Amino acid sequence: MKKTCLGKMPVVLALIIIITISPFLMLSCKPEGGFFGDSVEGFETFEVIRGNIIQTVSASGNVDSKYSNSYSLKTSGDVLQALEKGDSFKKGDVLIELSSQRMQLLLEQAEENINVSQISLDLAKVNYQQALDANHVAVQLAETNTQLAELAAQNAYKALEGANNTAAKSIESSRVALENAEKLYQEAKDETLLTDVQKKQYEVNIDSAEAAHESAKAQGQSSSSSAEGAYEQSVLNQSTTYWTNLSSTQTAETQMAITASNIEQAESQLRLAQISLELVGLDSDDHILYAPYDGIVLSSVYKSGEYAGPGVPAMEIASNEFVIISEVNETDIINMMIAQEVDVSLDAYYLEQLKGKILEISPVSTNVGGVVSYKITVELEAQDRVKLMHGLSASLTIITSDTGDILSVPIEAVSEENNVQYVNILLEDGSAEKKEVVTGIFNYDFIEIKSGLSEGDIVIVSSPE
Repeated sequence: MKKTCLGKMPVVLALIIIITISPFLMLSCKPEGGFFGDSVEGFETFEVIRGNIIQTVSASGNVDSKYSNSYSLKTSGDVLQALEKGDSFKKGDVLIELSSQRMQLLLEQAEENINVSQISLDLAKVNYQQALDANHVAVQLAETNTQLAELAAQNAYKALEGANNTAAKSIESSRVALENAEKLYQEAKDETLLTDVQKKQYEVNIDSAEAAHESAKAQGQSSSSSAEGAYEQSVLNQSTTYWTNLSSTQTAETQMAITASNIEQAESQLRLAQISLELVGLDSDDHILYAPYDGIVLSSVYKSGEYAGPGVPAMEIASNEFVIISEVNETDIINMMIAQEVDVSLDAYYLEQLKGKILEISPVSTNVGGVVSYKITVELEAQDRVKLMHGLSASLTIITSDTGDILSVPIEAVSEENNVQYVNILLEDGSAEKKEVVTGIFNYDFIEIKSGLSEGDIVIVSSPE
């Protein structure tokens, strides 16, 4: 059974079929001329020629603003002024303005917090300087006390050594005196007969020498003990001085660390106060909305004198720059790209043919009743040619492919059997021959022949009824 290639075409919502074939105005393949005709027993034929095949996609859409914004207030207050629905505005105009009394109070509070934080920081710096001075004094005193304690210990040690030396000499001297007294007494007894008085005198001398010796030992022991006690006390004082100095310097260092921490805390408080002021500054314009472009108010909730609160939609606006919004079928969107040219006609201006380019292709699809489509945005050129308004209906024609200088035949001339395409060509003797071909792009009228035919071949388009 003969099947045409129309069965292989993708289903599109709207496809405008255009082919530009320069020789199309020439005569068919009949000897008398003309493209189509009953040249051979009623066969409709076509001469293979070179030309262009243009593929297009048609879609419908509507005029919409290029930009639109919906606003909710960030603060509350009495409405001083507000545009109403339908009002036009210029870029920079006030859309809605609230009383700024609350914002002024917040601003003053933030500034006062900065002043308080600055005073705290200055005080912390003064305390730190005092702690620094106290630490310096503590270090100097510690060094002086350490030196004095060391000197006292050295002096006590020298005194101990002196007392020990003096005691030793005194004891030695008394011992020698005792030995001499005993020696004299012994010599006197050996050489002469001593009287009782003389004997008594020698004994008294010995006793005196012994007493002096014992006294020297006692005095030496006492002097040594006293000097040793003084030395031990100086060592103890040196140790006490060390720990006292350590405690004083550590206390001073701790105070320095505390005051340094107070400075950091005061600096943090100052930074927080400054940030609060900046935040209030950022919000200082929250009581007033300015127009970001020229446009029109689509909706407005508040009027002058009313009280407005945050979080409630307050106003919706749209720009005076217009675009065309359209939905394109998923089978066609893959052939479209940004900046692609578009022919536009508006129902309200059906005599005007406008030009545009694809500005945006949404990557997110919509699915309505199982039909998947994608939104495209078309920007018009020379918008001043017509007066554009929201919602005007538009028809779009988008060229997706334009191939030139290719062989083509009417699409109904191509048949398919067992996945092989072929055409019937008319021979000179009037008979027909089936010939396999390889096809390319096509539209509703014509299809490209990549191989199998030559320019000038006559193909049979349809059989006689």
